[in-house]
Amino acid sequence: MREKIRLSDLSVLYICLSDEWGTIERRCIADASYFRNIGGAAFILCREKSLVDLEAKREDIPRLYFQGNLAGWRSKLNFYFQIQHILQKQQVDLIHSYNYESLLPLGMILKGMLHIPMVFTFNENIPWKKNSLLDRWFISRTDSIFTFSPNIRELAVETFPVSSRKIHVTGAGIDFPSKIVREGHPEEKKKIMVFIPRTEDDLKNLRLFVDCIPPLLHSLTSQGFNQKLIFTFLTDISWYTHPIYDGIKRMILERHLEMHICFETRPLHSSSFQDCDIFVGLPMDELFSDQDLYALVTQTPVILPRTSTRQHLVKQGKFGETYHPEDGRELKDKMVKILTNYHYYLEELNGVELELQDLHHFEKYAEELYAHYEKLYTQRLRYSQKQKKLA
Repeated sequence: MREKIRLSDLSVLYICLSDEWGTIERRCIADASYFRNIGGAAFILCREKSLVDLEAKREDIPRLYFQGNLAGWRSKLNFYFQIQHILQKQQVDLIHSYNYESLLPLGMILKGMLHIPMVFTFNENIPWKKNSLLDRWFISRTDSIFTFSPNIRELAVETFPVSSRKIHVTGAGIDFPSKIVREGHPEEKKKIMVFIPRTEDDLKNLRLFVDCIPPLLHSLTSQGFNQKLIFTFLTDISWYTHPIYDGIKRMILERHLEMHICFETRPLHSSSFQDCDIFVGLPMDELFSDQDLYALVTQTPVILPRTSTRQHLVKQGKFGETYHPEDGRELKDKMVKILTNYHYYLEELNGVELELQDLHHFEKYAEELYAHYEKLYTQRLRYSQKQKKLA
């Protein structure tokens, strides 16, 4: 037994089997990087050639690979045996998973391995079976659930068969700008930005936004609005390699909008939003999106798809607006509302980064993460030793 627990002595297995590249995948890479940087041993179980694999390779984080998607019992059984093999061959002090589908097989294994704690970061809509007692029993082996916001914590409390004291709000752990520079924004034009994920392969969500542009321009002209609007499509890879780039170009040409739209490639950091005047979030499956937060911490008014989390984030119209994700007319009306009342939103956003910093700053998140790791490992170690003595 270690006399004193030090995080740098521990080894953590991070599990992220997604093919996507969104908030939860970026969180997995950041967590593993944080832990590796303080001297701990971090390695990631992911799918080979997935974006998680490629980003982990770029960060020089060791990877293990699982082939499959955990959709059926056969895949879950293969996953079960692979995890057993990993735990037998390598020292693993803690498991941190980012996929709901992995909790059942992990719980089956860890019911017999009392010394290893399991953490789950929750940020997805899940098909929970409340009447499955077996699922509930195995998933109850989860030692701690991390959520990004208070209302997602409330959802987790209602959803998961674990004590509410095990469900925590950790924040998003994003970088914050060292200085907000809004006075450099030209008054004669407004830059309206949307972020298109590198894995987006469907034009449906973007088409809703593009179809709003002609009626938006007509409505503003009829009101005497004379500022030039620049609609910017932002992504974090080369546009020439983006799966829907050709489709976007055709859509723009069909609507004769080529003079109003530009394409930019930037990393997803707070600095990438400094010159943005309005950020429009597109519909997505995530409960919480870090890109929405990046816009707000640079004091940028936002228009986001209406969910309980995003309504809470914009403070019911204080920092921005929400729209129904299938209602293009409402999206257009909300853009008009912000553009014609722009200084009101800027005044409300003044200092918002300080308010958000208390929950979402990466330094605070890192402190929470490491404190939980240390506490969970110590508790599991004591519990397993107590059970051995009783046996």
